[in-house]
Amino acid sequence: MKNFHLVIFLTLVVLLVSSGGEIRAQRYSFNKWDRLVFRNNPPFGKRIYNLTEFNLGYGARYLDQAYEIRRSGITTMLGYRYNRNIAIAIGTGLESYNGGTLAPVYLEGQIYFDNLIRGSVKPFLRGSSGYLFQVSGLKTNISVFGNPCAGILIPMTYRSSLSVSIGLFTQWSVGVQRYSFLDTKIGILFY
Repeated sequence: MKNFHLVIFLTLVVLLVSSGGEIRAQRYSFNKWDRLVFRNNPPFGKRIYNLTEFNLGYGARYLDQAYEIRRSGITTMLGYRYNRNIAIAIGTGLESYNGGTLAPVYLEGQIYFDNLIRGSVKPFLRGSSGYLFQVSGLKTNISVFGNPCAGILIPMTYRSSLSVSIGLFTQWSVGVQRYSFLDTKIGILFY
């Protein structure tokens, strides 16, 4: 498990270092696109985005039961940018746990801090909450989750960005103890 996390970390470092020139080259076009789109009241179609992410989580509390040691999966969401700083989305995915597989269906809100950092990298805060449905594995009563995160968007091309975030994924069932995970998400955002 430690080697797996080391491989993920080294892969991220290589991606970020090797894309440094690309980020500088796209800075002007990305900021120009963002300003142009939201200068006037843009049509609905220009406010829609898609974010597909790979998730990794490691249990933050008890590490001896099913559905609480580790999780990984892929999620995708379709969102609407209200303005340059606020976005909402609906998403779904497939999450593999140490005890089985669950499918999340969730709502998410994002706040971008455009003026916090000078340049093209955008820090953000986001929170998602929804339901988990059992797909396979050991029977569980886990049905609800919440996931606050903080991260950054790094422009890749004129209409796409790399999204990297870290947060706390907490899941629970009514009357049952909750399970929390330190959560890392890496994905691509398409405008």
